[in-house]
Amino acid sequence: MKNMKETAERYTNAWNEKTAAEVKVAFAESLADEITYQDKNTPVLTGIDAFVDLVMSSHEKVPGRTFALLTEPEYFDGHCYYAWSINIPGHGEFEGRDYVEYNAENKMTKIIGFVPTL
Repeated sequence: MKNMKETAERYTNAWNEKTAAEVKVAFAESLADEITYQDKNTPVLTGIDAFVDLVMSSHEKVPGRTFALLTEPEYFDGHCYYAWSINIPGHGEFEGRDYVEYNAENKMTKIIGFVPTL
């Protein structure tokens, strides 16, 4: 990835992929192998496979939901912050934010998600 905007876009779009294989390919492009993730509803997950399981579970819980990057990521020296949205058919669009740490390859190593209350 060239910069964190590209990384954040690829990561956000990965949540819209329909199969575990597609999600894993997208995550391999944007996440480091040792990625950790946490939000107020999810205990710490470690590794791409655990993250793929989370995405696939979200498809089951919220069919038809889609994610989009809302803001240009702000980033420097391994830290990044941006806003994203989730659109839930019949319920509307909700905004969330991510705080991210990334490595020299601009791959995310840690994500703290600030998810909306739905």
